Amino acid sequence: MLIEQFETGSGGFVWQNLQPDALFSKVHFHVYAAFDMQIGAEWNGSQFVNHYNRIYYVESGVAELHFSDRVLIMEPGYLYLIPPYQLLSHSAQGKLGFKWAHFQASLDEGLDLFMLYGKPCRVKCTNPDVVSTLFDELITAMQTMRPSAVLERQSLLLNLLRPFMHIFDDVPQQRKHLLHPALVSSLSVINQHVANPPSLIALAEAANMSPEHFSRKFKAAFNVSPKRYMVHKQIALAKQRLLLGADSIDRVAERCGFCDIFHFSRTFKKETGVTPSAFRKEYTIRAFPPKPS
Repeated sequence: MLIEQFETGSGGFVWQNLQPDALFSKVHFHVYAAFDMQIGAEWNGSQFVNHYNRIYYVESGVAELHFSDRVLIMEPGYLYLIPPYQLLSHSAQGKLGFKWAHFQASLDEGLDLFMLYGKPCRVKCTNPDVVSTLFDELITAMQTMRPSAVLERQSLLLNLLRPFMHIFDDVPQQRKHLLHPALVSSLSVINQHVANPPSLIALAEAANMSPEHFSRKFKAAFNVSPKRYMVHKQIALAKQRLLLGADSIDRVAERCGFCDIFHFSRTFKKETGVTPSAFRKEYTIRAFPPKPS
């Protein structure tokens, strides 16, 4: 929609309207889950699909977050922001008390804002009581499906993200990757064909690049390689089908774009740490969405 640059009012008053930002005005926030967790050394994992953003607030205990280029120590009084596809492993050193939320900050074509600014970071809370209260209110707001609660969850999430807002000003060069529409449209192609993923050659040809150049540009733009992005999407779909459906493992493999059950089982175990059959046996749906109120 075209926004008038200048408008006029009574008495000859003229003002200039603030124009929408080409990137940030398109962001849509959604909170997937939020919990207050007390856990011990069993919080120890190295294989998981993390296609969403995470924000943690530690109240007690110590843990480690491992990434490809750094290790962040989780300790009381700090907020942690973890973009999609970045976390490699985590481990608690004894009892750990922390509040957390998983969320999306989506742009066009399935792109998440934090894929562009994708460096995990932490900040020291200047007012821990306020942060803790914001999390408590977010966790409570997750229990209702009233339309107003959607806006309340977005508001609470944005307040939790305020200490990290400076990263958008500190890394302005990330915007240049949006100038190449073929990179963004390739995300859409992958997301629309998860069960029949396109080849790297096909994606590169559509972007008018060599496969090697396309892979480098894709990873530089979105902080994940195209191959890893496609595998994450396939495994995320497989987990949903294993949890919610009654299809055989062979059928799940086929419907998620794997050539055979052996390739599927091998890839699934590499990504999640367990076989598809073990995953289905171990995990059950323990919580259901709250009823509208």
